[in-house]
Amino acid sequence: MTDAAARIGTLQRIALKIFLDEETVLDPRDVIPVFHRWIQTSAVDGLLIDVADYSHMTSGPSVLLATHEGYYAIEQSGGRLGLQYARRADQEGELADRLHAAARTLVKAGRLLETNDTLDGRVRFRGDQLECLANDRLRAPNRGETMEAFRPTFERLLSTMGPDDDWSLTQEIDERERFSVLATSDSGAALDLLEARLR
Repeated sequence: MTDAAARIGTLQRIALKIFLDEETVLDPRDVIPVFHRWIQTSAVDGLLIDVADYSHMTSGPSVLLATHEGYYAIEQSGGRLGLQYARRADQEGELADRLHAAARTLVKAGRLLETNDTLDGRVRFRGDQLECLANDRLRAPNRGETMEAFRPTFERLLSTMGPDDDWSLTQEIDERERFSVLATSDSGAALDLLEARLR
């Protein structure tokens, strides 16, 4: 096992993001009452704590639902609005298990936004794009060797989400930035299909 593979195997602080489709127009502030309702009803995974409004910011999280384990956010880094779930607390199991759990949590939250009555069906997420971000520069420096070590585990998750899809992975190598990978396919899959597969 290489040093990079050993480091990646211990990675805990992972963020996954799904993107709104091209036809969705969403003001992130419209999600604030939805997030508050999630707290009241324990609608999503985690010990839900509070909602923060950062919609005045031009990049990063716009609206954030903090939990004991991490956070959910309507997020706009790179100019693309989407839903991100970031895990901060350590979990048991292999990296593949942790990725699968994070993906299941994210997709469940995305489906709740898609089907939320107060949003009037205005929210639709793409099921053919997934971004993974490592919030740990020590275990996952943004280098090519990190990508090679991470690829097999990430591809296992993607094969669950779209077993017949031809996924391509893109990494922007810049050691000043956090390690991130964008997975894309041409499947045009909807989020409900991913939810069923991740169960």
